[in-house]
Amino acid sequence: MSAQPVDTVAVPPTQQLRGLTAGEASALVAKLSEAQNKLRAGEFQSFELMSGSIAGYDMIKVSPRDAFLQVSFQQVWQIERVHTDNRLWQPFKLAYAPNGLGQLYWDMEVVLGANGQLERVTMVYKPPAPF
Repeated sequence: MSAQPVDTVAVPPTQQLRGLTAGEASALVAKLSEAQNKLRAGEFQSFELMSGSIAGYDMIKVSPRDAFLQVSFQQVWQIERVHTDNRLWQPFKLAYAPNGLGQLYWDMEVVLGANGQLERVTMVYKPPAPF
């Protein structure tokens, strides 16, 4: 039994935003893209980076760094600010569907610190919820 869905829907042309403005979303995407560029250039980055997947999916064989470098953050289709009582952490949820909606996708949590610095990126490659 495969958990991979069959139907594919094109990713919406505009980002779906929840709890943040388009400017805030653009700034977050720019921060993540800058981190990618610095990693590619060999610059040290101090944020935590974790990724995973269902054990049977091939993406489980990809290192967290390689998975992070493969994400096109400009094509993230959903960004949500996660409300928290901790003023020192600013968490966001992002969704990136490289093969279109209805297919396996990256469910990500990005945490910024009190000064807006990137603290943690957690990525899980998984099937979409059934609807």
